[in-house]
Amino acid sequence: MKYRLECVDAGSEYCPCYLAETNNCITCSHLQGKQFCDCEWRGTCIYQEYVNNGYQKTYQREDIPVQVEKRESIGSNCMMLKIKVSKTLARQLKEPGAYVFLRGTDLPHYFDVPMSIMEADDSNGYIYISYQTLGAKTKKLDEDRSEFLLRGPYWNGLYGLKSLKKVSEDNCLVIARGIAQAPAILVIKKLIKNRNKVIFVVDKGVVGEIFIEDLIDGLDIRIIEEDVQSENGKFLIKNILRNEDIGLVYSGGSDVLHASVINMIDQVGVNPNIVITNNNEICCGEGICGGCTIRLSNGVRAKTCKTQLEARKVIERRVFDD
Repeated sequence: MKYRLECVDAGSEYCPCYLAETNNCITCSHLQGKQFCDCEWRGTCIYQEYVNNGYQKTYQREDIPVQVEKRESIGSNCMMLKIKVSKTLARQLKEPGAYVFLRGTDLPHYFDVPMSIMEADDSNGYIYISYQTLGAKTKKLDEDRSEFLLRGPYWNGLYGLKSLKKVSEDNCLVIARGIAQAPAILVIKKLIKNRNKVIFVVDKGVVGEIFIEDLIDGLDIRIIEEDVQSENGKFLIKNILRNEDIGLVYSGGSDVLHASVINMIDQVGVNPNIVITNNNEICCGEGICGGCTIRLSNGVRAKTCKTQLEARKVIERRVFDD
């Protein structure tokens, strides 16, 4: 059976994009150069939008200058930024999996670095980002700049968004480790908004600090601090999976953590929906450069900056098959 790919931008104001113009659309078979339609109607006809727009892409994301309002050192080798943006952009970034590209105003485009949104204040027009300084791009972010170039919004920072947005009045387990505490905030708030009960297992990881305490303080969730890679942590997670009738599990951290969580789910013998952070190396965010392309076990190639994939398929390929 053919495996159909879903583009996270389909139906948004940024669709159709450059991929439609080059017959490389992720979802629409007509815009892949084929003579038939097999998209299984998902609410928006991308080909019709392309025709209505004069057989060309619609408006695309551009770099905009933004001001850094606050820069704060957190934990080991990590930084938190408070950035002034428009209220509209803050609202667009208030979704789980949202991310933007940042670089210094004096740097070329290949210094663009994708950053998950930790929190978005659409009333006052601010976004909050936390990152760990590791390579050339993040070291350049560390320089004392008051202005960046920002490109966004993008939304494919998580796999399993459909399950995350659909779950309601259920029991959910959120696991986050190290710097991946940051994207967990919008996940937790989405789950609470949909009247779910949330158990949050948080691990300091190499950051060495629970830096989101102020953001989760007062939320109606059960918080447990534990090393999720330790034997005690695995025992704790298995007990929660076994006894709390969990309908959705979110894993925020490395692919090794994702694989460990999936193994624990299988060992316990439960079947919750799984949501994980997208850890692929994303360079352009538009499906053009190919830097984030992976080949799934069935041979299908997927541009992971824009394609929603099943968490198991990604981890089976990236961890279990290696």
